[in-house]
Amino acid sequence: MEYAGTFTLTAYCNCAICCGKWAGGPTASGAMPEAGRTIAVDKRVIPLGAKVYIDGFGEFIAEDTGSAIKGNRIDIYMDSHEAARWFAGGEGSCRREVWIIK
Repeated sequence: MEYAGTFTLTAYCNCAICCGKWAGGPTASGAMPEAGRTIAVDKRVIPLGAKVYIDGFGEFIAEDTGSAIKGNRIDIYMDSHEAARWFAGGEGSCRREVWIIK
């Protein structure tokens, strides 16, 4: 594994509030998002398709991007808006160490 750094984590779902006009559609990589698998990344930091390990959360695949996802920030896909809203115990974000799985 290659250490990628400390990242700010947030959460999103595939609703109009989180995704705007792209709600209900596929990710930037073309896959339909799936809770427990999909994360959105800044592809200049983590390439699309990369397997990623997030301390305390597990393994994910970088499948999506987002206009607010810049630098060391990752958005974790959740299967409901309620789950995304209450991410990190209702705090909305947290910071964790991240590795790219080679």
